[in-house]
Amino acid sequence: MLNRKCLLTYIGIVCLGIFSHQAVAFGAEGHRIVTKIAENHLSEKTTQALKAITDDADLSELSLWPDKIRGIPRWKKSKYWHYINAADHQQVGTAKRSSKGDLLSALNQSYQQLQNPDLSDDRRIQSLSFFIHFVGDIHQPLHVGRQDDRGGNSISIKWPQQNKRRNLHWVWDSGLIGAAKLTVEEYVARLDHASENQIQLWQQSSFLDWAVESKMLRSPVYEFGLTAPAPKEKTPITISQDYINRNRPIIEKRLLMAGIRLAGQLNQIFDPQKPTADLGK
Repeated sequence: MLNRKCLLTYIGIVCLGIFSHQAVAFGAEGHRIVTKIAENHLSEKTTQALKAITDDADLSELSLWPDKIRGIPRWKKSKYWHYINAADHQQVGTAKRSSKGDLLSALNQSYQQLQNPDLSDDRRIQSLSFFIHFVGDIHQPLHVGRQDDRGGNSISIKWPQQNKRRNLHWVWDSGLIGAAKLTVEEYVARLDHASENQIQLWQQSSFLDWAVESKMLRSPVYEFGLTAPAPKEKTPITISQDYINRNRPIIEKRLLMAGIRLAGQLNQIFDPQKPTADLGK
């Protein structure tokens, strides 16, 4: 089993690889934004507890680890944990679940593990990394996706001023966020202005609620101003500036909501005396 020291070292190496290649996937920029927003809303007790667990490692780097281990044989099973499928006519809560696991199950499991006082150090840091990551994933609309187009991965698109073929999932993971041309710090400063009423409302919700919200965003996700192609259509859809302008505020709000909710959940686990809703069910 990968112990805490080795895990932290590996995460550092992974992150150097990510940023040396200037990756801007939701697994990098988006997850970092979510984590940095959350850090602004952690209690002092929670902050100190997380520092003790991680040896004061950067939480935003920890949030990237689950995306980078899916190619490792012992973690191959985890690739199913990043999404959940529900057809348009299905409710997320009653849709048939994969026997290999899914995002809702993984989110609940990592939450429950973090609550376990007998969890070993290495398991605790792994659970923390997964939990932080999955809170971000469930707020990205296409991680609660249609099975027939693999959460938008089978829908080919052409991004403005790029020749490389992309897909719709990439648009919501990366393209819309990158279109703002902001650093992580600039993004956090721009987004993190939720009112106390918004914070309270957003934190009074369950993991299932978050998934339902993501599914409800399918209309703008698939509104291209033309008839959508079949999932395996070879001709790419050209993403217009109008599509970007309409949808970037949506993904930005989801980033903010994810950060606020992540903070609420972590405070609930590590500082239960701090007033917060009972969300992790």
